[in-house]
Amino acid sequence: MILLYTNEKLVRGFMEGREPCVKYIYREYFPMVRSIVSARNGNLEDAEDIFHDGLIIVHNRLKNNKFTLNSTLKTYLYSVCKNLWKRRLERKYRLLYAADTYISETDICDTEESQEEESSEKFRLYKKNFAQMPEFCRELLTHYILKTPLEEIARIMNYKDAEYVKARKYYCKNLLRKKILNDPECKQFMNYE
Repeated sequence: MILLYTNEKLVRGFMEGREPCVKYIYREYFPMVRSIVSARNGNLEDAEDIFHDGLIIVHNRLKNNKFTLNSTLKTYLYSVCKNLWKRRLERKYRLLYAADTYISETDICDTEESQEEESSEKFRLYKKNFAQMPEFCRELLTHYILKTPLEEIARIMNYKDAEYVKARKYYCKNLLRKKILNDPECKQFMNYE
């Protein structure tokens, strides 16, 4: 049985994380994003990344009380994903042809949306590289991010003391930093920082 949602019910269900609504969005809206991406030489993985980043941006916008959705969720998500893909292609173009062409930052909209999109892409890059870290580093950095005291981390991870935890944390942070900086996707952000 195929459920049909009004725009209001779909937005409410999406914001509340209701599984039927989320599945409906994936089933009904992902094909349009896949077609945007594949029309400009993207693959399925690119389309999935763009779709997920778009959903995060739309979700964050909808949580903002100052934001008003003036179109259907489908239209808005389509617009966000189309802009995400366009910006990603512009960054790739800029990387490939930087020596031949100069594209100023004013040529690309520096709006709140583009900042959110870039932040979302950076977070995805971080998550991808974090997942490739050794298990002890992921565990230690997770405790550190959660502001667990060093003595407690030493006890949990069966390390000798807080000084050893500091040394391991330093090693893991540097390892993660190197992985991110060596990731080809990272180069697209180097112009901004």
